[in-house]
Order: sequence, then structure tokens, then C-alpha cells
Amino acid sequence: PPPSRSQPPLPPPPSAPAAVTPQAPLPPPPAPTSTGERKAPVTTKIAMPKPAAIFNADEEEDEREAEKQARKKKKLEKIDYGEHALEEDKKRAAEMAKSIIDMIPTDTDALFAYPLKWQVLDDNDVADEKMKPWVQKKLIEYLGEEEPTLTAYITTLIKQHKGPKDILEEVIGILDNDAQIFVVKLWRMLLFEVLKAELG
Repeated sequence: PPPSRSQPPLPPPPSAPAAVTPQAPLPPPPAPTSTGERKAPVTTKIAMPKPAAIFNADEEEDEREAEKQARKKKKLEKIDYGEHALEEDKKRAAEMAKSIIDMIPTDTDALFAYPLKWQVLDDNDVADEKMKPWVQKKLIEYLGEEEPTLTAYITTLIKQHKGPKDILEEVIGILDNDAQIFVVKLWRMLLFEVLKAELG
């Protein structure tokens, strides 16, 4: 038999075409203007604050804070000064009261003989403003209840420039054994208020 001839190799099968990724559509070109030129696309710009504006805002904030602290400090100083002044007034008032008390005699005869400036009493309305509330309070202590009629009567005696012995004669029938001590205290208080009005 005739010799066999070798068969030529078969070509490889064709490979499948690669998948094509779809491309996003391109934006349309800008429309031509009346002159034939194309407009550049419009872009939105974000306005950035200028450095000067930022620094000015910081400076204004610092100034407001400084003013706030200054007002607070001034208020505290005013309060401190007011409290200090009040303490000084109390101190001076206490010193004056002590000096006036030292001027008033403790002996009953010397007390009743001490000269009282009636003009100062009248000018400063000491009888109604100072002595009437004191008399009312003391009568409650001695009698246990308010005595508006007796309070007004004793106040009137003071306004009439009656001396301590005259007042004692008027109240002894009501206060009995307490009349002497009542008039002594009344006269000491009356002298104190008149002297304070005179010296103050």
C-alpha cells in the first residue's frame, strides 16, 4: 500500500470577541453664538471669605469680650465700693452714737438739769419722728398693750417743751412705780436724738 501522508494541523477555533463597555454619552458641545463663537461652559464659583474679613470678625469678637469683662469688673468694683462705704457709714454712726451717749449724764438730777435745745427738736421734728414710736413701744412693754391716746398725749407734752418733772407728774398715776424709770429713759432718749440731730 502507498505510504500515508501526514495531515496538516487544524487551525484553532476563533476566540469570542471581547465585551465592549458602553461609554457615557458626551455632553453636547456649547451652542454657537450669533458671531459663530462657542460659549465656554458656565462653572459655579464658591465665594471664599477674604482674610481681612475673617481677621476683622475675630477682632470684633475680642473687643466685645473685652467690653463685657470691663463692664463686669466695673460692676464688681461698684458693689465692693458700695459695701465698703456702707461699712464706713455704720462705723461712723456707731462712733457718733457712742460719743453722744458719753455726753449724757447718768445721774438722774444731772440728767434732768441737762440743757436741751428745743429749737433743734422743733426743726427736726424729733417729737413725732423719733420719740412717738419710742413712747409707743415702751408703753406696750409697761402696760402690755398699745395705748395710742397716752402715746399721743406724752408726745404732745414733749412738743410743748415740758420738762421731765412735768412729764413725770402726768404719767405717775398710770405707770405707778414704773413712772420714774420710764421718764428717765425717755429723757435720755430725747437728749440723744436732739444731740444727734444737732451734731449730725
